[in-house]
Amino acid sequence: MSIPMINTLTGEMVNVASYMTEEGKRASQERKRKTAYRNKNNIPFVACYHDPIREVTQHLSLIESGAVMKLLHYLKQNGKGKLSKAGKPLLQKDLQVILCRGATQTKLIVKKLEYLSILIPIKEGRSKVFYINEDFHCMGKLLRKPFTKLLKGRLSTIIDVLPLNQLGFLYKILPYFHFEKCFLCHNPYETDFSIIRKMNRGDLAKAINHDPDELTKIVNNLTKKGLIMTTESCGSLMYYVHPDLMYRKDSDGQDDYTSGLRAMFEEHLKDE
Repeated sequence: MSIPMINTLTGEMVNVASYMTEEGKRASQERKRKTAYRNKNNIPFVACYHDPIREVTQHLSLIESGAVMKLLHYLKQNGKGKLSKAGKPLLQKDLQVILCRGATQTKLIVKKLEYLSILIPIKEGRSKVFYINEDFHCMGKLLRKPFTKLLKGRLSTIIDVLPLNQLGFLYKILPYFHFEKCFLCHNPYETDFSIIRKMNRGDLAKAINHDPDELTKIVNNLTKKGLIMTTESCGSLMYYVHPDLMYRKDSDGQDDYTSGLRAMFEEHLKDE
């Protein structure tokens, strides 16, 4: 590689050889990858803001949280939070079908989500349509506060397969997803690996306000589906989430660590 420079004595343009370390090459490739990712913006995701989600999940059951997770699939890019399917806004009767619940149960779930300001009903003509509060979730213009990306591609493959309680578990763990390591922890913004406070079973059960034994059953089911992976560290379980479902870095997720983590998930799944 050479760099053009001007000879200050003669005024001539000359090429000067330069060398890049392996670390410098990797950094340059990563910058190029991030630039290409931003330019293409071809990985649609829902931004899930940590603080408001953490505040409301203590008041949501797993079923109610799973309902939110299902409805996020119906957000559109730059749609200002409006829920729609095939270009048509979702009505109360549509929510009943999507949530696979009867009219009474659906009304109770919707009422709870409205009370917590996650779901906003708006009257349009004679009908009531629904919006997701963009302080919690959005697709498009992003707020300047920490969020986890919920990747729409993988989300679309699980919303009709997983029961609401399993979807609800995935929703409740969004604020605890570490930005680089993809495991659950108390300080998901920490860059120093040595002081990251990883979540064990008791920590996680307390954080999502759920019974530890029931939590274990849900995790086992999600592990069989390749969405969660547990490893043991110092006698405690650590919980990883598949990076194709949740992600936080400003890149396409093809770095060495994330690629290695995908391979670990594949091996882990073979052992199930």
